Amino acid sequence: MRLLLIVQDPRYRTLLRHHITCEWPDARIDHRSTREDRIPPEYLAQGYDAVVLDEDWLGGQGLAWLRDLAARRGFAPIVFLAQDASSVAAREARLCGAFGVIPRSGFSHQLLIGVLEEAARMQRRAQADWRISPAAEESRRFGPVRIPGYRCIRRLAGGSSSQLYLAESEKAGSLLVVKVTPSVRDEEGVDQAFERFLQEYEIAHRLHHSSIVRCHELGVADDHAYLAMDYYPDGDLRKRIRAGITPAEALDLSAQIAGALVALHGAGALHRDLKPGNVLMRGTSRIVLTDFGLAKHPAMAADMTDPGVIFGTPHYMSPEQGHGESVDERSDLYSLGIILYEMLAGEKPFTDSNPMAIIYKHRHEPIPRLPGPVAQWQDIIDRLLAKSPADRFSTAAQVEDVLRNAALEARAAA
Repeated sequence: MRLLLIVQDPRYRTLLRHHITCEWPDARIDHRSTREDRIPPEYLAQGYDAVVLDEDWLGGQGLAWLRDLAARRGFAPIVFLAQDASSVAAREARLCGAFGVIPRSGFSHQLLIGVLEEAARMQRRAQADWRISPAAEESRRFGPVRIPGYRCIRRLAGGSSSQLYLAESEKAGSLLVVKVTPSVRDEEGVDQAFERFLQEYEIAHRLHHSSIVRCHELGVADDHAYLAMDYYPDGDLRKRIRAGITPAEALDLSAQIAGALVALHGAGALHRDLKPGNVLMRGTSRIVLTDFGLAKHPAMAADMTDPGVIFGTPHYMSPEQGHGESVDERSDLYSLGIILYEMLAGEKPFTDSNPMAIIYKHRHEPIPRLPGPVAQWQDIIDRLLAKSPADRFSTAAQVEDVLRNAALEARAAA
């Protein structure tokens, strides 16, 4: 038995868990966070046997949520907890499509278990019929690749090396991003795409940090490698910058990025492709670092970038990375400095239509000055963007402390 509880009161969740686990000791019970004020419209809860929704959810929004969720074709059966079984809300819940309505207080163990058992039986029949249907077969296709256990919703983005899709995972019970790339073998028969995905999975899976994206599964299907990771519907830092950002917010977000780098560098890894597109947003004020495909970790069998070969994004590369030289943690700090400058000044410090010209400017042009309203943070920019790594901050922890203090000062002055 696998259930999703959309119940706000922690004591009531505990009561429900007690009843459920008395009947099914191995039941898997998840609950929706109150920080999430909506469920993405593509989500169908197909990995659950039933969903339990409380009328009191988010201050009495349970009925509105029921109308939304029950109207989604293929959504899991919903058991609605009403204040009173004969109330107007209870009657409307039945009309809206609730599988069952249970009074919030005074229900019997047998009633709750009986309704959940019948809902689960119906869901399993529906899922069995769905899995052998042509529509289900088509939903498992991610471009030319068929990936069992995932329902493809839409393509999110893509480039020459990989494609990103939004999908619902039965196993995770949530929406995930699935990155798919063709298998590419080198002269020695090594699958470089899989090796790069393996490195990305191992780094993210090892860290368990709130500001590092969580990777759920790594696999191979139809001569393609795929990687499933958490989905953040609020987009990335590029979108956040376009929406407008205050100096205090820029400094705070940069401090969070530095904190994620502390964890990454502490595990012995470098990111090597730090840029706003690889910084995802959780809401408007929290970040999650992603895309470790170019990361370097000594525990991996071999580095997948040869000496002298340039990988990364020119606008955010350190001078040493842009020239194919050896890099260390300070290269990531330089990239963070570029991001901070862009957030404070509203533009990138070095630009040109020719990527090689941008790489040249990183090494040879003076560090640009911040405009007047934010000029007070020029010293931080100068340390982060120093041409020589020896003149930069030495660790991400130092940068995090400096940026957090600067953010506090900026808020106090606002």
